Amino acid sequence: MEQFSPPMRSDRRPQSTGTSLYGRAMDRMNKGVPASVRTFVKNAVFDAFPGVLRRGSATANRVALTFDDGPDHMTERYLEMLDELGVPATFFLIGGQAASRPALVREYLRRGHQIAGHGFDHTRFSKLGRRALLEQCARTDSALGGQLSGRPWVRPPHGALDAGSLVNLVASGYTVAMWSLDSYDYSTADPAEIAQRCRSATSGDVLLFHEGQQRTLDALPAIVNAIHASGLECVTMHDLFAS
Repeated sequence: MEQFSPPMRSDRRPQSTGTSLYGRAMDRMNKGVPASVRTFVKNAVFDAFPGVLRRGSATANRVALTFDDGPDHMTERYLEMLDELGVPATFFLIGGQAASRPALVREYLRRGHQIAGHGFDHTRFSKLGRRALLEQCARTDSALGGQLSGRPWVRPPHGALDAGSLVNLVASGYTVAMWSLDSYDYSTADPAEIAQRCRSATSGDVLLFHEGQQRTLDALPAIVNAIHASGLECVTMHDLFAS
């Protein structure tokens, strides 16, 4: 639900939930509710809603690294780093960028990673009607060449969903992929700070990162080493929930 959305990328301005009576009421409520409470309620809704995945099993000794907003000029460097670290990941791709870089889309798969949709042009799903929302997803699926996970996966840009977009996605056969641990790599320039925020990762966590950022790339070795030192394995998000 957008009123309970996670913090947004620093280069995006927050937008009102709307000018309707409902939207104004939600804006007033959000202003009076601490962010920690909004996050708690949001996560409870996601955990209870069929078709939404946010956190895997607490006993599997596995976590999933996920990256939003690719492919871009740094994708090959991300893939090379993950090769060096010996771990797979899940990449949520913007359809328009995937369409213009088909060789990189194939390269994610060749190297053993999972790919899924992240909207065609990064428009908030909560701002789209049903037809526009499903068109965004269909165009992105086409740019990706299909998904190997069977039921298609999608992560909403900015994590922004309202009741209508959530229901439309699930009813149309999509698995909505969220996250349980935000690295906040969009809000700091310090790789050490990003790595420190990820030290709390435990079994089942889905970690959120972004492509196109040197700081994220620099933080990955420390993050993966700490995960392995904790006795945890890095897998794709699909494999995390398959277990």
